[in-house]
Amino acid sequence: MLRRSFLMGLSVLVATSVALPASAQRGRDRDQRGFSQGWDRSDDREAQRQDVPLNSVIRDLRMRYGGQHLDAQKRGDRYVIAWITEEGRRLTIEVDASTGRVISTR
Repeated sequence: MLRRSFLMGLSVLVATSVALPASAQRGRDRDQRGFSQGWDRSDDREAQRQDVPLNSVIRDLRMRYGGQHLDAQKRGDRYVIAWITEEGRRLTIEVDASTGRVISTR
C-alpha cells in the first residue's frame, strides 16, 4: 500500500514537472508579444495586413480597361501589372496591394 502511494505521488510529481516548462514557455511568449505590441505596433500591423488577391485585382482591371494582363509582379506593397488593352495599347498599372486601388497607369 505504501509502495502504491509512493508510485502515485512520484508519477504526479513527474507529470507536473513535465507540464511546468511548457506553461512557463507560454507565459514567456505572452510577455514578449505584449512587449512588442507596446513599443512597435507597426510590425504587428504589417503582419496582420492582408493583401487583396492578385486574381481579384486582375478581374477588376479587366472590367475597367478590357483586354488582359501580360505580367504581374509584387514589389513591396504594390502590384506592378503589364496590361494590353483590346485596342493593342500596352499599359503598366501600379495597384496598392492592400486596398486594390489603382495608384498609377502609364
